[in-house]
Amino acid sequence: MTATLALLETIHAADLEAVRAVGNVLPEAARAVEEIAGRLDAGGRWINVGAGTSGRLGVLDASELPPTFGIPLSLVHGRIAGGRAALVDAVEGAEDDEAAGAAEIRAERLGPKDVVLGIAASGATPYVAGALRAAKEAGALAVALVCAPGSRIAALADLAIVVETGPEVLRGSTRMKAGTAQKLVLNMLSTAVFARLGLVWRGEMVAMRPTNAKLRQRAVDILRRTLGIAEEEARALLSETGWELPPALVAARWRVSPFRASEWIAACRGNVARALEEEPS
Repeated sequence: MTATLALLETIHAADLEAVRAVGNVLPEAARAVEEIAGRLDAGGRWINVGAGTSGRLGVLDASELPPTFGIPLSLVHGRIAGGRAALVDAVEGAEDDEAAGAAEIRAERLGPKDVVLGIAASGATPYVAGALRAAKEAGALAVALVCAPGSRIAALADLAIVVETGPEVLRGSTRMKAGTAQKLVLNMLSTAVFARLGLVWRGEMVAMRPTNAKLRQRAVDILRRTLGIAEEEARALLSETGWELPPALVAARWRVSPFRASEWIAACRGNVARALEEEPS
């Protein structure tokens, strides 16, 4: 028991090191947020690319954004070396295929409005290097998220977020500190990007999709908390909008019809926070 507790304390201390390391790169992360948000606002797309743990984290973060922020499935997605099978089983050797990374990005037919975020703890994964190289060839923004200084992938990128997490408790197992740091940065980037695009208001997910009973109750609670209306009124508004939260919020905020609320959100280019801050003209 004593030895087990000591090991867990060591791992926990290492995780705290990862958190501090993320704190050291906040300026670089902020710049990435501004660049990514600007491109998405202009009609671009965002693709996360990685292998192993890094790839799974990229796919995980991308997959959670449509229900959280009400965005189209095509706006942000992830690519992992070895394809969908690699999400649940290790596909050995896939990360070494630089040509495959480049081919997958070329198949996306990207342009200057788009973003590719290459995630690689070592900063040396060939699959990710190929993807970033193809992104730059297409004129897309190439962003690197790595955990080792002076890496090839960081040098390839237009913007690099280098989180220096240092040696792992289990030597070489980058699913640990490096994986923790990557997850933290991905959370920051995606949340801040969509906050910049007006899909967060007063700390609430004001464009979330109420696709099940739990989320429908959450939508009701968001209306109650942010606008102080009764639960019955919130449910009635959401029912009237087909359980679309943004028009329900705007309708309640400005006391307009859901149809007028939808028109105003469209006039605000989908920026729900702006539609809630500025009265319909």
